[in-house]
Amino acid sequence: MAIVRRAYEAVDARDVDELTKIMTPDIVLRASPAIDGKVHHGGIGEIFQAIRERWREFRFQALEFYEAGNRVLVLGTMLAKGGNDDGIASTAGQVWTLEDGMVVSVDGYLDSETTIRAAGLTRLLT
Repeated sequence: MAIVRRAYEAVDARDVDELTKIMTPDIVLRASPAIDGKVHHGGIGEIFQAIRERWREFRFQALEFYEAGNRVLVLGTMLAKGGNDDGIASTAGQVWTLEDGMVVSVDGYLDSETTIRAAGLTRLLT
């Protein structure tokens, strides 16, 4: 779980070098529909570009972390503002998959329940 927390610190600091150190070169990033709903391969730069193209401001505030085997479920709040002040504020989540101490994939979701189910932690729904 520490590596995922480290990733959020790096994102907040805009430290792409740090993110590159903890993610495999062939990382798979499945963006939520709030970004572009696409699957991005090999590097964090592509997902950052997709965010910049859609949103003037974008922030995911991680609030809760849960371990599930080699995955980490993160629940939080997503805030985004577009160029003409359209925007969204929503609960959201991500499931991070780790192998050998590296991030191999991140899946983004627009609601907590879907994220929890994707992580296999349905016990959190009761």
